[in-house]
Amino acid sequence: MNNRIYNILAILLILFAASCKKNKEQPAEIPESPKPTASFNYKQVGADDPFTFKFENLSKDFKEIRWEFGDDSTTAEVSPVHTFINTGEYRVRMMSKNDQGYWAQREVKIKLKPDDILSYTSSNGPDGKIILSLNAPVKAQTVSWYKLEGTLLKLVETAATTRISVAAGTYDTYTVKITTPKGSTAEVTRLVGSAGVLNDVTGNAVFSVSRDNDGGPTAKEGSLKLIDKDTRTKFLQFDYKGDLWAQLDYLDKPVVLGAYSLTSGDDAIERDPKNFSLEGSNDLTSWAKVDQRTNEAFPTRGLTKMYLFNNSTPYRYYRLNIPVNNGAGLIQIAEWRVFVMQ
Repeated sequence: MNNRIYNILAILLILFAASCKKNKEQPAEIPESPKPTASFNYKQVGADDPFTFKFENLSKDFKEIRWEFGDDSTTAEVSPVHTFINTGEYRVRMMSKNDQGYWAQREVKIKLKPDDILSYTSSNGPDGKIILSLNAPVKAQTVSWYKLEGTLLKLVETAATTRISVAAGTYDTYTVKITTPKGSTAEVTRLVGSAGVLNDVTGNAVFSVSRDNDGGPTAKEGSLKLIDKDTRTKFLQFDYKGDLWAQLDYLDKPVVLGAYSLTSGDDAIERDPKNFSLEGSNDLTSWAKVDQRTNEAFPTRGLTKMYLFNNSTPYRYYRLNIPVNNGAGLIQIAEWRVFVMQ
């Protein structure tokens, strides 16, 4: 064998040996970990503390957990307990992550509405005054009562209850603010008439009208705008001929209304209601007039006027009849709310 062939064979042997060595030194492939899942449930810890929730982690195949509660607070606890400080809507997000960086998340909304947390009722004291008392299971460390005077809230008393006076046939606005032992706060505002607290029950009934807006109840100025809790919207009926009524049906739970309010629309004053009445019935045949108003005026746009009346009879149906407006061929009302005395 000549030297040239020998050299070629030597080179090939060296290359083959190097290749084998490289293959032996190549690290084994790392198996992929299971992908994480993100799942949890939650519940209020106690009836007397509507701000505190227990979050139970149901995720799988994770190494790390991160919680965001929508109130600028976070935690890495697996199943935390969290207390919200204020009422409001919170987006609670949980993110799970495995050891290879794969992640999953779940998000829920928790709504803490003041009216769901706190309320107050009234009773008549022996001295003729009205006693306002908290009517909720929430445990309060501090309770403060305020009366609206003009545009300002004036502190009335810091106590579990307060005694007030309201002139006959009138109403005032009172706010109660509480702080829980954990520092959470809530407040609600109610109208208080001479017969007690006025609670809005408009949304508890089935609503209808004698004739709707040409675009139907869901139109921009349809009848549903009459009870949408937004005084910036309105119900507008074309070709008004004095035959408009709006009705509330409380089905199998008749109520004793004691007041209602009307808010003027944003357009011509000629479209405002002038003469109207509220009637009650239990059979849609026999109607009792519980309140009647004539020559009512709404001098400004978006003006809310409250009408209190004496009524002790529960009715399933209530109708607001409006036979006369201020002369226009259209009629408008921004909002209609009804109240029971408690």
